[in-house]
Amino acid sequence: MDAHLSVEDFTKCIKDIVAVSDQLMDGWMLNEKKGNQNGYYISKRCTKNLTKPDDNINVMVTFEYHIAYHISYSVPLICFKVWKQDGSMLSLEEYWKFNTLKDSNMYDTLTQLDHPVLCQPFLTLHPCRTQETIQPFMGHSKNPVVSWLSVVGPFVHLNLLQEYLNSC
Repeated sequence: MDAHLSVEDFTKCIKDIVAVSDQLMDGWMLNEKKGNQNGYYISKRCTKNLTKPDDNINVMVTFEYHIAYHISYSVPLICFKVWKQDGSMLSLEEYWKFNTLKDSNMYDTLTQLDHPVLCQPFLTLHPCRTQETIQPFMGHSKNPVVSWLSVVGPFVHLNLLQEYLNSC
């Protein structure tokens, strides 16, 4: 089974996510950049408390998540920015200190890439492994983007409500 997702299927999936979000008032918004082949993406902001696993230090941060389409890999891409309460951005290295994936290589897991629609730098889960992650859902899930997010979202502190999973 092909692990690639077409732009059209991706767009349908994210529009379905926004429809569920609108019912739940969960904050996902559909965005479009006209004239761009993969011009649709969804975004959401939320404030969370992060804890450094080793130091038990808590920091309140604001996440801005974007789910966009990566044309080269033909897969969804999760992009995000993280701000501290003073407005300063967390770097990749600072963010990694709040992560529990200590056995993983930071640069194989997270990277900074240009957003595929906005062409601005965002932290992202590396897209090369997305094909492997999404493949089991292709052809078996009504919304493979939701299924994929349910697996990878927790790595970037994004947890989906059960109502999204019910749509799969």
